[in-house]
Amino acid sequence: MKKTTNSCALAADVGGTNTRMAVVTGEGEILTQSKRPTHCKKGRDEMIKFLVSFSRETIEKSQLPRNEICGIGIGFPGPLNAKSGIVFNPPNLIGWDNVPLKDILEEELKMPVSVENDANSAALGEWWKGVGAGTNSLVCITLGTGIGGGIILDGRVWHGASWIAGEIGHTTIIRDGMNCTCGNKGCLEAYASSRGIIERVNIALSDKRGKGKFQPITELKQLDQLVLQGNEIILNVIKETGVILGIAVANLANLLNPEMVVLFGGVTNLGENLIKPLREEVKKRAFKKATESLRIEVAKLGDNSGILGAAKSIFLKLQS
Repeated sequence: MKKTTNSCALAADVGGTNTRMAVVTGEGEILTQSKRPTHCKKGRDEMIKFLVSFSRETIEKSQLPRNEICGIGIGFPGPLNAKSGIVFNPPNLIGWDNVPLKDILEEELKMPVSVENDANSAALGEWWKGVGAGTNSLVCITLGTGIGGGIILDGRVWHGASWIAGEIGHTTIIRDGMNCTCGNKGCLEAYASSRGIIERVNIALSDKRGKGKFQPITELKQLDQLVLQGNEIILNVIKETGVILGIAVANLANLLNPEMVVLFGGVTNLGENLIKPLREEVKKRAFKKATESLRIEVAKLGDNSGILGAAKSIFLKLQS
């Protein structure tokens, strides 16, 4: 085990399926990391017990003295208040209605705790040690089953007045468009999330071939082979998705004028068929001055973005 003279943090990236936990140095080096299934279906109390035991296990695995761990940063599904550490009933967690997670864990673990929205943690990680290193401002768009976002301005996460800043997935792109899980219509998430893309692909295939005459797509990775085969229906949906994302990014460019927009998540695996029309649409729609200084990049830290962002959140809290 490599020793470090810097203070270290325990960091957790809590997902609906798995939780990753690591010990991270003040310089962003991951000393030890583990992954466990998240016990989210067993209710709040069992999940908290899991987080406490997993935290202790990870510290023990690091072989560092307890006093070298300055605190724990947690990236957790929102909505939540990052200042108070209260979690406000995330849609995929049972019994998490106004839970004071920070206070509970500080009492159990006897160390400072920072609780941050998971999308904000990903943005913070990419800004600190990822593709956004060296920038002062960036927006991270997470493109997975849903669409989330995190905003870094002047080196700090922008949370907004009600702690829900960054919900770009639920900005309206198409008036009276497709239904979204949030109850609205025409949201970006309804079109450009993996779920939305699969739905649109199946609609397009059905319209072209007729209902019952095609095998529905169930996973995004199935599109790769169809693209290699030159399937124009699939290519058109992917390109259209890039255009839709480009509209959203152009709005961000004009509104916030960030140095960088970072794209993160499984949808980015669609590659240049998605990214090229996205960049082209941004140039068409955003002010020239906004695009002159804007870089649009794919995240490079992978699963470690959330871990490193969670660690950075506790370091920033203890420095403030």
